[in-house]
Formats: sequence, structure tokens, C-alpha cells
Amino acid sequence: MSESTAPCVVGVDGGSTKTVALVADGQGHIIGAGRGRGSTCTTADIAPAMQVVIETVESALGQAGRSSDDLAAGVFGLSGADWPEDHERRQAFLSEYGIARRVFIKNDAFAGLRAGTRNTFGVVIAAGTSCNAAAIAPDGREWHFGYYQDYGGASTVGREAIRAVLHAEDGRGQPTALAQIVLDSLGYPTPEALLRGRLAGKIPNASVAALCPAVFEAAFDGDAVATRIIVDQGVALAEYATALIRRYDMQELAFDVVLAGSVFKGKGHLLVDTITQAIAQVAPRARVKRQQFEPAVGGLLLAYDALGMTVTDSMYDNLARTVPDPEFFSTKRDAGKE
Repeated sequence: MSESTAPCVVGVDGGSTKTVALVADGQGHIIGAGRGRGSTCTTADIAPAMQVVIETVESALGQAGRSSDDLAAGVFGLSGADWPEDHERRQAFLSEYGIARRVFIKNDAFAGLRAGTRNTFGVVIAAGTSCNAAAIAPDGREWHFGYYQDYGGASTVGREAIRAVLHAEDGRGQPTALAQIVLDSLGYPTPEALLRGRLAGKIPNASVAALCPAVFEAAFDGDAVATRIIVDQGVALAEYATALIRRYDMQELAFDVVLAGSVFKGKGHLLVDTITQAIAQVAPRARVKRQQFEPAVGGLLLAYDALGMTVTDSMYDNLARTVPDPEFFSTKRDAGKE
């Protein structure tokens, strides 16, 4: 079989902001990349979202000079794939289209997990705008929080910052540097005006989440209220991980707990240190680490796993060398777009 016709795999990361598809050959060389708009879907009509996924994969295949017939397997890490029926509908749609010979649907958290570990099992805490956490047990069982999650991510940090500003104003909280930061960021002259805007539903969710980096900055500069928000975030995120560790009796094992998502890019070490300390009390041999690759690369690794392939050191090196530049994955390039 010639190099141009050798079987390939595709890894897809489909989120609310963007969808990324990477095509790689059997040696770990990424030979095609595609990017499209968000493909999150929480309704029964999945066709529009899956069409985005298909177009993104076809863009990657076009760059690679391959076709869907060359894809031995595809792992599709999709936000919104939470219930079993979500997986079934997406798998049926993509399989019927013929996007790859073997189609595997995963919640996007699992792609984030595999992107951060060289093991085939472990735990991931995914914290972006919202959050999720997932685990793959040594025996292959897997579970993720999905709709069970109720706290965590940039939106929660932003909401807590707004709450702190209002509590400082009404006397239930202490003064905080977040007051002026939040008012300036959201464009309100006073806490009362902020409250009126919130009650009127005039503060977009995206604007709330966008407060998150500033909260990290304030905590790094020593603001006590911001520090408490970040510590509370760390305790809550660690709780997801420790629940998963107990679910699969992994307390005595050595494995990776992968931190994935934009929240972990916040300034300073407070969040990661808080999580690390909490997890160590439950699983002292666990290794808390940041995600090495983008989630779409995790999809490629899961595809190799699904095919029964051993991912060698040289394959990891090839993936690292041929992965697109960080700008390709950045959400900042979508700023201002519908």
C-alpha cells in the first residue's frame, strides 16, 4: 500500500465556539487540519451540528489529500454528547454518511483526558466556560459528569466575582479590588447599576465568563476576596476528580489527573495547588498535570487506541512536531464573529 493510500485516523474536538479536525497517518504525522464553527448540540435535531463536523473533517481531508475511505477510524469528542442517546444519534448520523470506516463518539472531556496522558486510563478535569470531569478506569470503564456538574468553570468564577461586588456594596462582604475591575469590564458606573443590569438580563453569559482572567490577576496581587473565589473553585473542581477516583477504586494507583481548559491558564499557581493538595489526600500517587496536547490530538490518540495500536514514543514525537501552531486552536480568532 502506498503512503498516499495508507489508512489514517481523524480526531475531532467539537465545542461551542469551534470544531477542529485533525487527520494523521499511522505513524503519528498530522497531515491535515480543519476548523469550523461550534458544533455543540443539546436538542434532538443534531443534523446542523453534525454537518459542521462533516465539513470540518472534509476540510482536513482535503488538506491531507485523502478521502473518508482512507480513514480507518475517527474519534469524535463532542460537547453535548452526554446521554447514551446523544451518542447513538451522532454515531448513526456520521456512520450513515460514511465519514470513517469506524466511528467512535465520545464526550469531549475524554479527548481532553487522552491529550494529557500517555496512559490509556486516568482522570480529567475540563474547565473552560463551564466544566466537566471524566475518568477511564484501568479496565476500560468510563464515566463523565455531564449534566451532573453544577459548579465550576469561567462562568462560575465570573458570577462569584459579580456576587462579591454586590456583597461588598450591601455590607455582607468585604471591600475588594474586584469592584472596580468588574464595573469597568461590564460597563456599569456603580454596583447598583450592575445589579439592575443583572436583574434585567442585560449581562451576556460570555461577558460574565470573560471576567475570569481578571479574578486570577486580582488573586495573584493578593486580593482576599479574589483569592477565596479561586480557592473555592479549586476545591470544587478537585471534588469532581476525587469522586471519579473513588468510583473506580483508583485511590492506590499511580495515574494522571489531567487539567484541561482555559481556566487553568489563569495567572499564578493557586488553583492548581489547591486541586493538587485535595487530590493528594485521596490518591497520593496521582500525578496532577496540565494538558500536553490540544483535545483534537487526544482524539487521534483515542483512535489509535480503538484500533488496538500501541502509540510509541516516536508517534508522540511526530504528533508534537506536526501539530498546527497554537494560533490555529485559539478562540481569540473568533472574537467578534457571529
